[in-house]
Amino acid sequence: MWHASCSNLFAMKKTLIILAIGSGLSLSQAQAEIESEFHVGYNSDYVFRGLNLGEDAYEYGLNFAGSSSSGLDWSAGLWGVSPSGEGTGETDVYASVSKDLGDVSVAAGFTTYTYEDGAAHDSELSLGISGEAYGFDVGATAFFGTEGAVDEQVLIEGSLAQSYELNDTTNLNAGLVIGYVSDAGLGGYATDNGVAYYAVTLSLDVTLSDDISLSPYVAYVNGDGGTIADVGSIEDGVIGGVKVSMSF
Repeated sequence: MWHASCSNLFAMKKTLIILAIGSGLSLSQAQAEIESEFHVGYNSDYVFRGLNLGEDAYEYGLNFAGSSSSGLDWSAGLWGVSPSGEGTGETDVYASVSKDLGDVSVAAGFTTYTYEDGAAHDSELSLGISGEAYGFDVGATAFFGTEGAVDEQVLIEGSLAQSYELNDTTNLNAGLVIGYVSDAGLGGYATDNGVAYYAVTLSLDVTLSDDISLSPYVAYVNGDGGTIADVGSIEDGVIGGVKVSMSF
């Protein structure tokens, strides 16, 4: 996803193998109930942070989440994608911890990205804050690159989202994401500071049963902000896809 030749946005997506340093999160503190979810999906294009990394991309993901007696929520899992054409397969492993402070929630995490073509892996830390303002879900996350194409890079991603209940089984979601490179770092993703990409997404969450849901989406993505190094892979257009999720 990140190497120089190269998310749900919303895709585009992905975040987070977290540092739980000083968190006091241990097996003895973890509550018994662990939520788990598996999904498979298809994307017309695999686009991540403004870069088109392959067409006809099939994805899968496995996520686990829970809470500790210290009041911290945690999640961990893996996500993979297999695009066709010149794209390469990718597997991401992530983990995060978060804390609800009332009006806002804060989160910290770590993600590592590996590639089937043998390219050097990438990794990054993240720190985020989210809450509600004027009826919208708003958030900001800072990503600090530690290896690979994002080495020493600092990227700030802001988000604005709203969900509307259409009926008892269907929600319509609308969202905006903007990525800003505040430090291009030593890697190969960005050549300059500034706005790197933005994306507008519409999606549906359709409940098929107590454990299964269907989520189609369509998004307009523009990565032509003038900061992304791999000009040949910059996305500026409409993409779409669908995923099926099962909780267990």
